[in-house]
Amino acid sequence: MFEAKLDDISLLRDSIATVAELIDETELHIKEYGIQLIASDRAVVVVVDFYLARDVFTEYKYTDDARIGINLQNLLQILKRAGEGDSLTIKMADGKLDLTLKGVSTRKFVLPLIDISREETPPIDKLDFSSSLTVDSEILSSGIEDAELITDSVIFTVRKDQLTMKGESDSSFTQLDLMKGDGNLRITDMNEPVRARYSLDYLKKIIKAKKLSPSAKISMSNDYPMKIQFEVPGKMQLGFILAPRVEE
Repeated sequence: MFEAKLDDISLLRDSIATVAELIDETELHIKEYGIQLIASDRAVVVVVDFYLARDVFTEYKYTDDARIGINLQNLLQILKRAGEGDSLTIKMADGKLDLTLKGVSTRKFVLPLIDISREETPPIDKLDFSSSLTVDSEILSSGIEDAELITDSVIFTVRKDQLTMKGESDSSFTQLDLMKGDGNLRITDMNEPVRARYSLDYLKKIIKAKKLSPSAKISMSNDYPMKIQFEVPGKMQLGFILAPRVEE
């Protein structure tokens, strides 16, 4: 059995809105400590790792671990119907997910649980990064938007005291340079300078998570997957593992 209540829906709604940009159907894992989602997009270019802590909920009735197969777009449409001050009750029963929004009125929605083919998720916990940094989410977003003006990918370069984001085409380029200490840039681990290129199409969707956290943690290695993580301490973690673009 599982039943939970949220008085503030915004954290769940904004998290699902970002995840749904990349993944349409997935399983939510109901655990004793909270709700977790680990899934890749259909092209297996990005893996999403999402966790919403039990303490976020005002009520959390749990008996056993469970998997809820759900269409995220359908869930998001319901979450967007919540008005200011509405609470949300989620209940799993009889192969369906009951959602109740309660404010001035009480509105009930029912979503079917769906079977999700369980493909093996890449072992993201075994990735080994040679550099890590933390930067303002808005600055990261600016570098992505700048690069989008002229190309479809962006090159990240991290040195011991600098982050560079560069977009280039045959005749143009744009570059964002950020020195350690500026824009809250903190380079916390640096074994060697690193450089890798990533798809802007995916980064544009990932950076929508800036609404959740003012800072982003990035882990990288040379021509290696990038990990981007947004966190609300004690409440939520939303991470993305993005495969690099192979340079020709």
